[in-house]
Amino acid sequence: MRRCTCGAEAEVRRATRRTADGNEEIVYRVSCPVCGQLGPAVPLAGKTEGEAIAEAIEAWNEMIAQLRPI
Repeated sequence: MRRCTCGAEAEVRRATRRTADGNEEIVYRVSCPVCGQLGPAVPLAGKTEGEAIAEAIEAWNEMIAQLRPI
């Protein structure tokens, strides 16, 4: 996993959010504990926990790569 744009090591977090139809869904996203930057939320629906975490990390890496190319 790439470091945040502030240089800190980010971590994967599990959260619950309410959908537009009033249901709750579990999502995984990478966040920075220092500056609070958040990666895209990846819903658990239809995936294993490992797959959702891997997708969240991939989405984070892509986001950081756009913000701070190597």
